[in-house]
Amino acid sequence: MVKSGEFIPYHILETLFETIQSKISLKKATSKDAEELFELQKKVFMPLYKKYEDLETSPVLQSFERFNERLQTGDFYKIFHENTLVGSVHVYKKTPGVMRLHMINILEEFQGRGIAQQVMIRIESMYPEINSWELDTILEEERNCYLYEKMGYVQTKDTVRINDKMTIVQYTKQEGLNHLQSL
Repeated sequence: MVKSGEFIPYHILETLFETIQSKISLKKATSKDAEELFELQKKVFMPLYKKYEDLETSPVLQSFERFNERLQTGDFYKIFHENTLVGSVHVYKKTPGVMRLHMINILEEFQGRGIAQQVMIRIESMYPEINSWELDTILEEERNCYLYEKMGYVQTKDTVRINDKMTIVQYTKQEGLNHLQSL
């Protein structure tokens, strides 16, 4: 606790200030959002589906029923940039202390603006009890790998070859988590 007359070190409040000044907001999705988010997911992942011809794992091929089940599992958020829906993020607790960033998707016209990075910082700060984060991505998507590594994620040796064009790689983050520190 901060005592009267003491200054709060700036680094403790930095994440909070960045969140307040951000043009990004997250809103918890509900079953009423299912159709809109299902279509958004297809739109975001269609270019990857065409590029890699992934007939096994592509979110483009997911049924609406399966999407709706996933919407009810863990926490699913709509991502807004200046009040415009630009994507979604889905996280769930894998085991006590371990959270899985299952999927983050940003519409193509909003990619490259730092939105995913801001969302990841925000999501980590929303779950201060979590000691480790995991995610999977396409190894051949260098921009995604760069982002996750920039955010402190480390590539594990776990990979799954989907086809000749595509390999899924796992990342984990256990240090440098963006938790708001208590005063």
